[in-house]
Amino acid sequence: MTDDAPPPSSLIGPREIAAILYRRRWWIAVPTTLGLLAAIAAILLMTPVYRSSATLLVASQQIPTSLVSAPAANANVADERIAKIRQQIMSRDMLAKLVSDLGLYSEERQRMSLDNVIDLMRSKIAVDLVGTNAGSANPGGAAPAGSTIAFTLSFVYADPAAAHDVTDRLTTSFLDADKRLRTEQASGTAAFLARRANELRDQLVVMAGRRRAIEARYAGALPDQVAVSAQSGSALRAEISRIDAEQQGLMQQNGLLATRGQEIASAPPPGVESVRRAEEKLAQLSAVYTDDFPDVVAARKAVASQRAAQHRGMGGNVASGAISAEIAAGRARIGILAARRAALGQSISNVEHMTSLAPQASYELTNVERDYENLRVQYRDIREKQMEAQIAANLQTEDKGERFSVVDAPSVPIEPIGPRWPQILLLCIAAGFGAGITAILLCEFINGPINGESGVMRHMGGPPLVAVPVLITGEPIMLGVLRKLRLRRVAP
Repeated sequence: MTDDAPPPSSLIGPREIAAILYRRRWWIAVPTTLGLLAAIAAILLMTPVYRSSATLLVASQQIPTSLVSAPAANANVADERIAKIRQQIMSRDMLAKLVSDLGLYSEERQRMSLDNVIDLMRSKIAVDLVGTNAGSANPGGAAPAGSTIAFTLSFVYADPAAAHDVTDRLTTSFLDADKRLRTEQASGTAAFLARRANELRDQLVVMAGRRRAIEARYAGALPDQVAVSAQSGSALRAEISRIDAEQQGLMQQNGLLATRGQEIASAPPPGVESVRRAEEKLAQLSAVYTDDFPDVVAARKAVASQRAAQHRGMGGNVASGAISAEIAAGRARIGILAARRAALGQSISNVEHMTSLAPQASYELTNVERDYENLRVQYRDIREKQMEAQIAANLQTEDKGERFSVVDAPSVPIEPIGPRWPQILLLCIAAGFGAGITAILLCEFINGPINGESGVMRHMGGPPLVAVPVLITGEPIMLGVLRKLRLRRVAP
């Protein structure tokens, strides 16, 4: 060996790799052939499957939203409804009924449990959504970026007629469940809002009763009545002052009348002395003269005249009686005024009491009116929502609201979707080729043979003196002898 030889560029070069692959070419050919045979057998043994699909459109309500607002304002409502109905139609009971009615998976049911068969059928059902900004169905059923406008319902099975029947049954079940869900949701919403409206109406009646009770209890002390009560109190006080003044006047008048009555009662009756003197003169003349004597006649006339004057003077007693009657009337009037004054004083006390209760009345009435107003606003909003919910329920009942409609009905598939023989063939060939390559690499790395000049340099630290090529033709024994000679020549 020489020390000045250049080192190899790599441990093993493409020529050595090609030599290894050529030397172990059967390690690649046999697995590749087995993979090809396995692919052919799989293609021949696998049962073709067919997909039947139906396209359903999310149709908007038929009545313009300018007349009746759409009940579903959220763009994700359709997606949520599709997801809910998908869970319903793919439930265990419904799928078990489909398997039993249509006689599906007869072979699988003999070796598998019903739950496993249902899981197998569930895996063959697909719901793919189509959005407003998506040109095709989104695989896997995931919602696209835009709101959903349609979706595809499909089923894969070995029998095309059975696949069509299952898809048709699933489509019908989907539409029925959608209508039932929409109707129940709208009717339930309307019923709930109606119950809530009735509860709020009853609460409003109770609050109105409480307000009337407060108004009755604090009559005159309410905020809108305080000013009127103050004016009424002022008027009552003015009336009491007037009554006091009238009572004072009546009392003074009665005093004057009483004094006058006493004066009249203490004065002697007028004309008594004149009558007595006239009678004495008549007696003196009658004792001297006869009855027809002119002086006797004149004296008799004088007596009569004096008596008449005395009788006229008796009118003083009449005046005294009138004064007594006037005094009694004044006293009665004073009593009436006193009673009136007492009533007015009680009224003033009541007004003052009600005025003192004004802050409490205002507080209680304000709280009740605030609660009443809040309930009234809630009742109004609930009533509006109830009307909208009732309209939505009517729309759903008459199929004029947002609903699912069939665009493409399920059809019997003609071409199978599987097995895909080109993919299976390429996959099996690639698997066999890869297995051969893997086996060659494992053998080379485990056994560690020396391949070419690079292997000699890796083990010996220098290039070989001479390299004997492998003869393509010749006896196998001669090839072995030459290989051994080459190894001996390159040994240290």
